[in-house]
Amino acid sequence: MNELPKPNTQALSWFYGEHKKGTLNLEPKYQRNPIWSIGQKCFLIDSLISDCPIPQVFLNIQTKGSGSARKTIYEVVDGQQRLRAILEFMEDAYSLVETTAKSYPVSTVYKPHIGKLYSELPNELQEKMWNYPLAVQELRGWGAAQIRSLFRRLNYVVEKLNKQEMRHSQYFGEFVTTVEKLAQESFWDSVGFFTRRDSQRMKDVEYISELFVIVIDDIQDQQRTLDDFYADYDVVFPKKAHYVKQFKRVLSSLDTISDVLVNTRFKKKADFYALFAAAYEFVKDFDRVVDLVASEESLRKLSDEISDPPEKMNPSVYTYYSTVIEGPNKLTKRKQRKNYLYEMLLPLVKG
Repeated sequence: MNELPKPNTQALSWFYGEHKKGTLNLEPKYQRNPIWSIGQKCFLIDSLISDCPIPQVFLNIQTKGSGSARKTIYEVVDGQQRLRAILEFMEDAYSLVETTAKSYPVSTVYKPHIGKLYSELPNELQEKMWNYPLAVQELRGWGAAQIRSLFRRLNYVVEKLNKQEMRHSQYFGEFVTTVEKLAQESFWDSVGFFTRRDSQRMKDVEYISELFVIVIDDIQDQQRTLDDFYADYDVVFPKKAHYVKQFKRVLSSLDTISDVLVNTRFKKKADFYALFAAAYEFVKDFDRVVDLVASEESLRKLSDEISDPPEKMNPSVYTYYSTVIEGPNKLTKRKQRKNYLYEMLLPLVKG
């Protein structure tokens, strides 16, 4: 039977000291990746300097070694991202930014110090952070399985949150607002692209985020960079209006062949991703909405031919087919598929 967690408080200076000694473990295997936007980090710092409470952290206390080599390790079970943001600021890793009032409404205490590092804050604010009492729940004698179970209980409710639901709960700024608005475009309903279940679990927003990133920074390797875009463009989103305009131009271009999207394999996520990327190349080339009607026959033919047994496909069609049968979301496969469609459709597209 595990001992109940022991409530305690520790000043942030204690966490800073243990971090410097290498005895504070901020990266246990069950923790999520440390992806917080600069806006979230600064909002947390504002809480500290304006005397607002922040959630408690859970520490698993482990003793390792023996004799003079014996030491205590403090493993952060819950609260890793908060502590990381605080320690980074105390190490002058980032300065305070002007946050968006809607997403991160900072206090009047914070505003005069925009642009400052921790070391540049007035002494009284440095001391306030240094001595801030953080509520701690201490765990002793808990095994790995029990710790993982506790972590799940602390971070999930009735149904485990998927990655996009966690992004929605974590980010409140420019990027997430933009993609969730793009998910409401009538185009998606007209082609019946997502199921009700997709929308309930925010899989539609997640996929549209991937498409939107194509417009910002080209094709990506699966979803590995998606969290970075949510974090990097959370508070400040340069050229947002331009990217949204281009994205909507691509949707309008694809809407000219909506029947193809409804009735062929291009309703599949991997194929549509490549077609969207190819259409975006045409939108950039012509700097306008592009009429894709002349490409209907070629796209239908390709879709039909890919349904044939592989041994009956001509070499060109097999080249496309090979990009969707294994690892279709890998960067190389996505680029090959997009390039195939772009070269196939280029002679048919009208500006």
